Amino acid sequence: MRIQPNDILLAFKAIALSEKLNGTEKQVGAFLVDSFNRRTGQCDPSVDTQAVLSTKSRRTMFRAIDRLVRLRFFRRIRHGGKHNRNSYQPNWEHFRGLERAYKERRRQHANRYVTQNLSPSGCQECHSSDVSIGTQTCPTNTIPQTYKRCPSSLQHLDLNGEGLGNKSAANTSARAHASFRQSPSSKEAARHSAERRWNKNLLDRFRHTSVYATILEALDIDLQAAATQVEMERVGAGTPHILQELMKRKVLSGTGC
Repeated sequence: MRIQPNDILLAFKAIALSEKLNGTEKQVGAFLVDSFNRRTGQCDPSVDTQAVLSTKSRRTMFRAIDRLVRLRFFRRIRHGGKHNRNSYQPNWEHFRGLERAYKERRRQHANRYVTQNLSPSGCQECHSSDVSIGTQTCPTNTIPQTYKRCPSSLQHLDLNGEGLGNKSAANTSARAHASFRQSPSSKEAARHSAERRWNKNLLDRFRHTSVYATILEALDIDLQAAATQVEMERVGAGTPHILQELMKRKVLSGTGC
């Protein structure tokens, strides 16, 4: 197998980082890689030379070499070297595979914070087309009161001495409470309807433009009230009134509205 420029470096790296080799086996493996002759392709050091340079016994050297061969780090060719010695060919392709696996582990570890853990549930992509639908979330908007507390005299309502546990007395109390619940007047309902209309018209017309934020910022309470009054008098006139007033204030000058 043809050797590539970085194969010897990858072999040293794979042997050093291997979790399957002990210290002696790594030392012997590094010695065999260092003994490889890139020009001739020979790698057949004698066992005595290995034992002396590695400061290990011959028996220890044989055990370490057998282990390296079983793990496919080297191929042993018996009597394939000089003077009838064994030859040991580094398994370059195996070292390259170990390097690819190591780089993949590094990449996965480095990318562990790249993607956020999001809920699998979907989300609303845009505002609802009907602004009258949804939960009120802005505390500054006026929320009409639909229930007024009963007068204090009701708390002392005479139950004709029949006692709190009497069913007819409880029904009488419930009817008395219901009589004090007041619904919004027709004029107030018309005002809320007009306010919703110009809000919706304004949203539908400008929500996808950059000028929408400018309009909302300049839309004070007085201008909202005036737009609502104009909308009550003529349907569809609230939004043009807002734009006209903002043009007078030079808020929308140069925007093309």
